[in-house]
Amino acid sequence: MIPLLFWWFVILLAAPLLKVMSRPARIYEFPYFMTATFAVFILPQTISLTRFPGAASEQAVQTVLFVTCLCLVSCLIGYRISSGCPAMRWVQGAVNEARLFHAGLVFVGCGIGFSYLLAHTDVQTSEFGGWTGPATIYGFFQQLCYPGFAICLMVALRRPNALSIASTLVAAMIPLQSILIGRREPAALFLLTIGLTLYFRQRLHPPRWLVAATILLAMLALPATSSYRRFQLQNDWEGVRQIDLVGSFKNFLNEESILELRNAAMLIEATRRSGDYEYGAGYWNHLMFRFVPAQILGPAFKESLMIRRGGEGVQRELAGMDYINPAGSTVTAMGDSFQQFGYWGCGFFIVLGAFFRRLWRAASQQKWLFAQLLYMQCCTSAMRAVTHWTLDFLPGLFYNAIFLGAALAYSSRSPKRGDAAEKVCGFRRPSVRPASPNAMATIEINTARRGPRPRSNLPGITCSDR
Repeated sequence: MIPLLFWWFVILLAAPLLKVMSRPARIYEFPYFMTATFAVFILPQTISLTRFPGAASEQAVQTVLFVTCLCLVSCLIGYRISSGCPAMRWVQGAVNEARLFHAGLVFVGCGIGFSYLLAHTDVQTSEFGGWTGPATIYGFFQQLCYPGFAICLMVALRRPNALSIASTLVAAMIPLQSILIGRREPAALFLLTIGLTLYFRQRLHPPRWLVAATILLAMLALPATSSYRRFQLQNDWEGVRQIDLVGSFKNFLNEESILELRNAAMLIEATRRSGDYEYGAGYWNHLMFRFVPAQILGPAFKESLMIRRGGEGVQRELAGMDYINPAGSTVTAMGDSFQQFGYWGCGFFIVLGAFFRRLWRAASQQKWLFAQLLYMQCCTSAMRAVTHWTLDFLPGLFYNAIFLGAALAYSSRSPKRGDAAEKVCGFRRPSVRPASPNAMATIEINTARRGPRPRSNLPGITCSDR
């Protein structure tokens, strides 16, 4: 049964990717970049897990492969659902680009300022390995550099001048630093922002060879990420140059490794045995965890907002199986979606597909800049739902909706004539000179010479009414 499920998963991956090769612009649409995410991150792990299951039983491996196929199929099915969403109307309005540029500069300034504060703060970690203390607040606002970079790049492509180009280069500093230390999500967001901005602005799409090379390179580079980070922390750039991507990938497939998909298999098995499903409580609790600051409102108040935390039965089963998730690893979408709703957890991706279909249609209109910005920022949140856990998507969506919504509220107002916002970055309304009295007299004379306007054959309609 395991080989059958594995090859079924491969077929499900191959069909959308072949469509991308026939029309490369599809890589920017939800079902196709999600398929690429499954191919890059999950496919190698399925190969390694089937060969080296470790603590996972045959039943656990079979179940996690089945849930993986369900999640991928749900991405494809959800994108086929066409339904209206009234909440999407707020991203479809025209905006004043000068004011939008102001908002981008504020975001970039916040990103740089809080990045400086974070660099000079001792990061404290909780017993679960996550950040705690002031570093969480600084990191929260540091992320504004990414929508700021997207806004500055969009303005620079639409109206290039010294200020917009310089702002874009400054805004790219923090994303590039994150890429340099080996963070994968900022790298994907940075590249997608550039690619989608070029597509939305000038309808430029990557060639087939670049799409195929990027997917292949990402698949080869993932197993070597930990080695790169270790060498980078030690400033051992000679070791970085000697990293063998192909060799690391072969070792990943031919040796037992730390696998997020194995974590998912064990979590699914523990949840199935204990019956300790959370029924969506995890999504609410994660929102409260991300947006309610315990440093300001207190840990007791934050805890009171959360729904009863389950997991005791799951932890008991995992302890009985003598399994602990390795530090720094995740449980993937398959693990946490099953913990929420069992096999019905794949419905998360159906809803996600319908949401992205509607957002893509809005973003495809060149005048709807905010739909484009929201789409760019949400793409990597959707990818992270696969590689990490689905609980992360809603906080990412709300984060972007809050701050981009504030920028929308500011930039949707039409400034008065002569407003300073029109003068930023070369944004000026074309001046219209009133006609001189002599010109008006000439128009009146020419009108009198032509005589009365002829009437149309249709009753009650003159030629001027057509």
